[in-house]
Amino acid sequence: MKVFLVIPYNPLKETGGLELGTLRYAASLIASGREATIVTRGRSGTMAGVTIVGLESFSELCRYLLRRENAYDIVHWMEIFPGSGEVEIQAMLSGVLRTMGKKVVLMVATSGNLRNRGGGSLARLLLNSVVDAYVISNPEQIGEFAESGITKNINIIGFGLDTHNVFIPVDPARKTVLRRELKLPVDKVLCLFIGRFVERKRPDFLLTCWQAMPDIHEKAELIVVGSGMDQHDSIEASLLKLARKTPHVYFRGITPQPESYYQSCDILLLPSDREGQPNVLMEMMACGNPVIGSDIAGIRELLIHEQSGLLFAPNDSERFKAAVRTLVNNAGLRSQLGRTARGIVVKEKSQETVLNQYIQLYQGL
Repeated sequence: MKVFLVIPYNPLKETGGLELGTLRYAASLIASGREATIVTRGRSGTMAGVTIVGLESFSELCRYLLRRENAYDIVHWMEIFPGSGEVEIQAMLSGVLRTMGKKVVLMVATSGNLRNRGGGSLARLLLNSVVDAYVISNPEQIGEFAESGITKNINIIGFGLDTHNVFIPVDPARKTVLRRELKLPVDKVLCLFIGRFVERKRPDFLLTCWQAMPDIHEKAELIVVGSGMDQHDSIEASLLKLARKTPHVYFRGITPQPESYYQSCDILLLPSDREGQPNVLMEMMACGNPVIGSDIAGIRELLIHEQSGLLFAPNDSERFKAAVRTLVNNAGLRSQLGRTARGIVVKEKSQETVLNQYIQLYQGL
């Protein structure tokens, strides 16, 4: 079995959840004896033992898929391409690839992307007729697909992660070492935001709420990891301007090893108003730490209120601040929620479990 994983964003340049999730999934396919290659835009290289083929443009990427027909059996689009007119070409190319005997899988990783990217009727008609199977991250996306007339061959899978060697809890001594290595406070409760600086992730909401909680600033610090990654919906400039007015915040750039931050911090803050199923959610939970997250599809399936974390209504600043205060001031509750959180992810989202789901999907085609 030879699989091309085709992704809009290059893992050699960007380290968001989609890029890292795709890279880890490719590595797990290879480790299981299959062949997997990542095809994207930008530069070529190797990362985590995975070959990444970078092309100059989307049109060159499409030509590459046509020229390399003997190099793969399955084309797995890892997301709808976001550029103007790209989804129509993506769909038409998928139809051509199927006539060549290839199997085509489309993953839509984030809620709203089927609706917001390539919203024209042509794109929806094509995607409904040229794809062998669809992969989504949360149940809400089923309704989104139904709006486009897609009701069959939809699989809720998403990404898995290594819960044995990478995303694991650490003892207090190791946590202290990590904090010193990352130049973070050793004796504070560390609240973490990690992700793209884009509107749907709501880092601006987070900083505004943090400003309004001076009562916890003596015992807690906010760690913000990420960037706008030069994406069309980046709010990095306005966020950095807001950050200059916000006390007790550490800003860090993107990192290819987010597990160091999960293991060194105590609470993940996830105020998004639209997600697929965030890798950061699963990764922090796997490290045995609690999450405060928006009560939206993709989060609520794993983050069970008062069992594996705390939920709040999207954009409800009072509920959010109350949840932050609760966990900052209660180490015992943090520990209790974190243990349950890890158990859920180990059971449902381990690398082995998710890999088997994809293998069964491919074989079924």
